[in-house]
Amino acid sequence: MPLKAVLFLAILPAVNAVQVRTATYNIGAHLVVPPSGPAYFDYGIGAAGAPDHDRVREVLGRIDADVVALQEIHTADVTAGDLADLASSLNYPHVFVAPTTNAFDNSLRVVFLSRFPFLSRTAITSPPGSRDMTRLIPAVTVDVPGTSRDPLLIAAHLKSGSAAADLFQRTVEMRRLTKHLTASGKTAEDNFIVLGDFNLSGNPREFTALPGSGLPSGFNLGVDIGFPVSYFTEPTAYFGNPPVTRILPRQLDSSTVTFPPATTIDLFLVSPILGRRPLRSEIYNSALDTSNSQGLPKFGLPLAPGTSAAASDHLALFADFELDPALPYPFHAPGETVSDTFADFPGTFDPYPWTTTGGTWQGAETGAASAPGFRAYGPAADPSLGFIPGAGSGTATASFVNRSATTLTALHVAYTAEQWRSAQNGSADTLNVELIENGVPKPLPALSFTAATHLPSGPVSGGAATPKSALVTGLSIAPGAEFQLKFSFAPGPGSGPLPADVFINEFHYDNSGTDSGEFVEIVTSPGFTGTPADVALVLYDGADGSTYGNSHPLSTFTAGTVTSSGHRFYSKAISGLQNGAPDGFALVVNGAVTQFISYEGSFAATAGPATGSSTNIGVSQAGTELAGQSSLGLTGTGGTASAFSWTKFTGLPYTAGSANSGQTFT
Repeated sequence: MPLKAVLFLAILPAVNAVQVRTATYNIGAHLVVPPSGPAYFDYGIGAAGAPDHDRVREVLGRIDADVVALQEIHTADVTAGDLADLASSLNYPHVFVAPTTNAFDNSLRVVFLSRFPFLSRTAITSPPGSRDMTRLIPAVTVDVPGTSRDPLLIAAHLKSGSAAADLFQRTVEMRRLTKHLTASGKTAEDNFIVLGDFNLSGNPREFTALPGSGLPSGFNLGVDIGFPVSYFTEPTAYFGNPPVTRILPRQLDSSTVTFPPATTIDLFLVSPILGRRPLRSEIYNSALDTSNSQGLPKFGLPLAPGTSAAASDHLALFADFELDPALPYPFHAPGETVSDTFADFPGTFDPYPWTTTGGTWQGAETGAASAPGFRAYGPAADPSLGFIPGAGSGTATASFVNRSATTLTALHVAYTAEQWRSAQNGSADTLNVELIENGVPKPLPALSFTAATHLPSGPVSGGAATPKSALVTGLSIAPGAEFQLKFSFAPGPGSGPLPADVFINEFHYDNSGTDSGEFVEIVTSPGFTGTPADVALVLYDGADGSTYGNSHPLSTFTAGTVTSSGHRFYSKAISGLQNGAPDGFALVVNGAVTQFISYEGSFAATAGPATGSSTNIGVSQAGTELAGQSSLGLTGTGGTASAFSWTKFTGLPYTAGSANSGQTFT
């Protein structure tokens, strides 16, 4: 039941907010194959005019960030002036290069480039008497014009590698970073951004002593770090006080890969307050950069498709952050109309100065999806703030302030209610409005709206519009006083909760010859109100009941189609799925195992999140199937996992990212 404001209930561009665009970019290594002699990796950007230098400059110019964190800048580029030339050509007058003092890597540096001055700058290093960091971690406070809430930025390039010593060094470096953040005195309500190349690969583990081999000569662990030391692949697990929020930038095709072909190791971690404010992010890939109408605004024209690949083996990440809290909509004089039309609203966050309860943001669409929550309805040029009630109600509240010198005694409130989706003969969902003055709500029944139930089920083309208007009298809003307008969205009589299942829907693990195209597909039901970060797939080895490989958060899967019932598909290519006898998967949702299934038999879990015995799905692959065919998956009709049954799609192509053959979601 979308709400679109046409007089003064609307979303203004965040004119009171100061925005900063921040980027992180590992400029990477380039394989050089000389006419004679062995190939080697070149880590330098070189002088202006060199291909590496120019392609990196083009990518950074296209992104046009205010502050950039660069990793793998070679010391030779610093001493030769190549970095200074790059910064000058992109109009970054402020440069901070992390030193190499007491670090094991003297070649590769982490750097900040900024359009704005640094209020502070330091390098996070080992404490006196110790030496336990591969590269020092720069931390800067940037003096952003127009705000007193200047952000702290910390840029990391942690130790790479998969050996136990590499994992241990990464853990120590993360501990150094989080200790510095805690010592800075920042809280969840302050502006800080942690970004860079974290290399968080491998499996979680606990160290009770130094690794027996692999540490660099001269490694000396600081006495402030005691055992046990835990290595996590989930970056937020390292942070306690203050906590961080991980944002998940995507390429324009929705991929989360930052290190092609299939790895996400470059990250943005932000303070919870920044994560709650409007923000937009993107992984820049020139191969997808075909139009200035897609993704975040960029500078100039799209680059040649191969620019990103030529510039680095990593992709650049960038995001726009709001540094200030929202201010209420102001009335400056009696008789003034405050109006807006939700221009450019993407439906992915609480818009200034609104707050919402009872639902998650689902993005933009035109009525096709049935999942509950908030979204932007309508065409991109004319969006509306909307909501589909789930099992409970939701609210959207806007704040206003009287900036005039006169007490306001009456308000004319008008908006247009638009219905973008209908369920014929379904529940009559309602939208109610109340004005809150001095904390006391005043219902405005003339503004109530009830959804039509006589329309055909599904999207309502163009959104059926109903203008609403009311004159509210008897008010006494003094100069400087604030008031609110609260819109409550509620399910009608007879409505029930939507299914909230999250379940494995299809997978492939074995075929003739060398296994290829292995994948797992997961479905989230329309009543699921969590985020992909709340779901993880854990692989199990039935030989001993232990886990193997990485844990796979749903946030690392590729989003597929969404059915008209609101079921969403996610799929991920996972090489090395074991070939049964038996093996299986555990699905973890909000920290609890909701599904523990196996193929080619059942087994008991001895480690990891699962307990007890797995449920054998009863079908398997024999290893004689042709690659690309005969996956295992659910079939049937329904809205929950229990409504379907497992089958083998013999001779049929995989359907990763969409419904299976013979499967209908309701």
